[in-house]
Amino acid sequence: MKNFIKIQALTVLLVSVFFVATAQQSTQGNQPKEKRNIWFGLRAGTDLLSPTTDFEEIKTQLNSNMQFGAFAKIGKKLFIQPEVYGNFLVEDNLNTKKLVANSVRVPVLLGFEFLNLRVARAHLMAGPMATFYVNPYPDKNYDYKLQLGGGIDLLRFLSLDVRYAVNLTDNIKNELKQLAWKGGVNVTLGIQFR
Repeated sequence: MKNFIKIQALTVLLVSVFFVATAQQSTQGNQPKEKRNIWFGLRAGTDLLSPTTDFEEIKTQLNSNMQFGAFAKIGKKLFIQPEVYGNFLVEDNLNTKKLVANSVRVPVLLGFEFLNLRVARAHLMAGPMATFYVNPYPDKNYDYKLQLGGGIDLLRFLSLDVRYAVNLTDNIKNELKQLAWKGGVNVTLGIQFR
C-alpha cells in the first residue's frame, strides 16, 4: 500500500511539472510567435533480455513484456526528458494471455542532439531511473538504475530509443566494461507532439 501511495505521489508530481511548463509557455503569448521547445508524447516498448539475431527468440522476448507510458522533452539541442511508464509482464495460462502489472518506471534523462538532418535527428541520453515494483520482490520494493543510450527522431513525430540500464548497486565500472545484459536493453517507439 505504501508503494502505491508513493507511485501516486510521484505521478502527481510529474503531471504537475508538465502542466506548469505548459502554462509558462502559454503565458508568453505576447511575444513574437516562436516554436516552443516542449514536446509531449506517448511511448510503448519492451525489454530485450538477451542479445540474439534469431527471429523466434526476438518474437518470444517481445511477447513476454511490454511498456506503455508518457514523456516530455524540454529543450532543443540539449534537453531534459522526464518519463513515466508502466512495465507489464505477459502471463500465458492455458492459451490465455493476460497482462500483469510489474512496475512503474520513472527515468529523468539528459539528452544531447548531435545530428540534425531536418527529417531525421539523432541524440544521446543518460540519466537516473527509479523503478517502483507493484508486485514487490521479496527483497525489494524499488531500485535505482542509470540508463544510457540513444535514439532517432523522424520528422519530429516518431521517436525510436534504445537504452541500456546499469544497476547503481552493482560495480558500474565492471558492468560497463563487460556490457552485461543484466538489466536488458530497453527499446521503445514513441509519438511526440507539441
